[in-house]
Amino acid sequence: MQNYIRSIGFSMYKKKNEVKELLDKIQRENIASARISVTTEKERLWEIRKNLSESVGLCIYGYLENLGVFVREGYFPYIKDTSVSSVSKCSIEKHIDDSVFSGMLDDNRLGMSLIFRLSNPLDYIDNTSRKISSVNLFGFCSDGRVLLPIKKTLVEIESSKQRSQDRTLLIEAAKRGDENAIDTLTTDEALLYSTLSDRIQTEDVYSIVDTLFMPYGMENDIYSIVGNILDIKEEENILTNEKILILKIECSDIELSVAIKKEDLQGEPTVGRRFKGNIWLHGKTNQE
Repeated sequence: MQNYIRSIGFSMYKKKNEVKELLDKIQRENIASARISVTTEKERLWEIRKNLSESVGLCIYGYLENLGVFVREGYFPYIKDTSVSSVSKCSIEKHIDDSVFSGMLDDNRLGMSLIFRLSNPLDYIDNTSRKISSVNLFGFCSDGRVLLPIKKTLVEIESSKQRSQDRTLLIEAAKRGDENAIDTLTTDEALLYSTLSDRIQTEDVYSIVDTLFMPYGMENDIYSIVGNILDIKEEENILTNEKILILKIECSDIELSVAIKKEDLQGEPTVGRRFKGNIWLHGKTNQE
């Protein structure tokens, strides 16, 4: 966890005891603003949110014991006021051993299920009967890099968009059991693999792959991404004065925000260039 709170300006907190002192201080000073929700199992969960800049903050959470004692279970960073990333079907599951919730987004633009850490669990608990209408995705990165864009003509850009739309429609049809769509997708994948295998012999992979969204490592909510930079904001952590960058990224036709400490990003971020990094993916659900 320490690797990712550095992305919101806490790079000096590297040991568990240092992080504990920080959390104790935030909890003690903000206990009056704690929000409490009761689950269907009558468990009382609480959270305290400390805003650290215009866009980012740190959330501390836990449960209440019978005598009203606040037991802290964990913490995570968050980004506020992000835009809608997907309106596809989304399901939420609670972890077995703690008060953490994860979401699974079934977005055909990716061709795979996307798992994320739920950033607003108490909102979800208070409205479990309401349908999830959309999800705002955002992530945290401790080591990123700026890449130059792949030069494309307007015709190539439009052609790429059309191929992406066609693939999304094929995936939807395949999920309904359309055998022709399944065959077409299989053939397209084989042709793509063959083309990439030939090109990779003489070209760099990032000159071939425009954007990328794929699982990374053993954790199911960590992803390796390459995406186009759409917007950049620089902010400052009010407690540490460290500089934070909030990058709006377009990756595989999905828009999300990524927070990273300014010094952890190699290269000069500019709109139109690309961002590469491993992110811890979070999502805020919006309910009808």
